[in-house]
Amino acid sequence: MNLKTEVMKTTIGILAMVLLVTLGLNTNAQNPKKNSCINGISNLTDEQKASITELETSFQKQMAEYRTERQSTTDLEAKQAIREKMLNTRDAHRKDINGLLNADQQKEYAAWQSARQARGNNGSAVGQSGKKGKGQGKGNGQGRSGNGSGTCRANS
Repeated sequence: MNLKTEVMKTTIGILAMVLLVTLGLNTNAQNPKKNSCINGISNLTDEQKASITELETSFQKQMAEYRTERQSTTDLEAKQAIREKMLNTRDAHRKDINGLLNADQQKEYAAWQSARQARGNNGSAVGQSGKKGKGQGKGNGQGRSGNGSGTCRANS
């Protein structure tokens, strides 16, 4: 084969890989509509959907600002104060959405929130390596009973 053919094949291969990676990242990007409570509440009117979407957009923007602010400080008291603002904003957001719903829809919204919370609190997390952790390490050779022979050697 000649050099031009090899260069062309290499270029096409690289472009194909870039395209696949880009498409993969786009499909894995968080979809706000997927996580919207609109999907968990039945019989919403178009007006309710529009109002909820507007509230969620505003809420997500505010929370993103709080997260940026919280990540930019190392002061633990400031971080806690921002967390309190975040929790208050979340509670107000939930109250605003509840105000748009009828009694049956409010029950569905509460069930949707409970289900989301249960999924979020299942004891596992995805770390930076992409592997799930279950938080079941024993630490320092102590075992489950706490009478292991492990020692802390901080000063050795």
